[in-house]
Amino acid sequence: MTDTPSYRSARDLVAAMSRGEQSSRALLEASLARIAQHNPAINAVVALDLDTARRAADAADAAARRGETLGALHGLPMTIKDTFEVPGMACTAGAPAYRNHRPPRAAVAVQRLQDAGAIVFGKTNVPYLASDLQSYNRVYGVTHNPWNRALTAGGSSGGAAAALAAGFTPVELGSDIAGSIRIPAHFCGVYGHKPTHGIISLRGHVPGPPGTLSEPQLAVAGPMARTADDLDLMMDVLVGPGPAMAAGWQVSLPPARRDTLREFRVLLWLDDPHCPLDDRMLPAYRRLQDTLVQAGVTVDVGAPLDWPLDKLYPVYVEQLSSGMLVGAPGYVRNAMRAFAPAAKLARRVIDVPRHADRFLAGAGMSHADWIISMEKTQRLKEKFLTVFETYDVILAPPALTTAFAHDHSGNLGQRKVDVAGQKRHYLDLFMWIAPATLLGLPATSAPVGRTAEGAPVNIQIIGAPYEDRSTIRFAHLLAEVAGGFQPPPALA
Repeated sequence: MTDTPSYRSARDLVAAMSRGEQSSRALLEASLARIAQHNPAINAVVALDLDTARRAADAADAAARRGETLGALHGLPMTIKDTFEVPGMACTAGAPAYRNHRPPRAAVAVQRLQDAGAIVFGKTNVPYLASDLQSYNRVYGVTHNPWNRALTAGGSSGGAAAALAAGFTPVELGSDIAGSIRIPAHFCGVYGHKPTHGIISLRGHVPGPPGTLSEPQLAVAGPMARTADDLDLMMDVLVGPGPAMAAGWQVSLPPARRDTLREFRVLLWLDDPHCPLDDRMLPAYRRLQDTLVQAGVTVDVGAPLDWPLDKLYPVYVEQLSSGMLVGAPGYVRNAMRAFAPAAKLARRVIDVPRHADRFLAGAGMSHADWIISMEKTQRLKEKFLTVFETYDVILAPPALTTAFAHDHSGNLGQRKVDVAGQKRHYLDLFMWIAPATLLGLPATSAPVGRTAEGAPVNIQIIGAPYEDRSTIRFAHLLAEVAGGFQPPPALA
């Protein structure tokens, strides 16, 4: 980690303010100056609310002079993914239809951050309705990867990951239903945490449509940062019951299973017959394995329970489709479901994405089929969790490849990704994130190195339900031997 002021950790900045060595207003102005310098080439930060932020920073500094603290994030300037509602700024979710959506109140997770003293001064870019692994839309344009502008920063938290890598913000708030925290973190070489499902409220997140009150299946809100320690700091603030349960429930996460790296029992899962990895990533993962073994960590290699990804992925894609297309007209969902058998037959003779039929069927899933799918998921989860009786964490790639060249052609089902000289289906990008999402498990995306070409490589650290502290703790300890975040050379 660099000592460059733009790359200082959130915990360090808050501590400096508490000691009177740094002011909130000065930090805000430094962030704005860096954004003015570098954001035109990256397009990560797409909206600012300067007047409100400056007033809040001045108020935080005045409180500090009186000896008062506003909370764990006192005076910390930060940006927020443009899917979360923040008063004073539009919440577009990349959709022209929401260009003028100005919410009267903050999303629950945003309010928790503000109640802890954070100052939200800007919004970061996303794909249209947060529905792609590349961040581009007709409202704000394309976000570029700070490591290489020819490459995507990922999605849907691509602007958030790029802003962190570029030193625009110390922490970010992301969301994840299809790797939208974990994959951008991987593409940009930063940290991202997908929490256990349900422990951070998504009320005030778009999509669903503005005003949605229910908490979604599969999707989560979660922190992004440049250190695992800052993920922990953010989790302390963000975790809590949603509004519907606040009167009677509290969330208390257990401490990390282990204190030291050598105590962890690790299952390293790098191979799958249905989704082999880009060869360019493998040297970083081999170095990771060697580093862990040299540190005294118990490392076994293989798939959990010898399950292939195809044991979980079909169930995941049908639920993903059902959730993402809930707002589509009924005739569209019914037509997709009707076409599913034909898509299954077509796979025998033409090259179509894996389990496209399950995605189509999920779009028009009946309530009875949904209940059946939920029961199937629970049975898979009960079996999968036996792995954590032997291992503390599972390490797996966040995606089959590193950041790739911008490609905005056609729809997701038609695109291909170049993986070590082979054309692979774009939708294969979702396969390695599917297990943790389907089963509601915590998963931390942590940097572990770079390819020979210089592209960041992350590992996905998966834990048992509610053991978020264990995956983040492992990420923290891993940084001590594997290096952690490094800034893009051109921006350091």
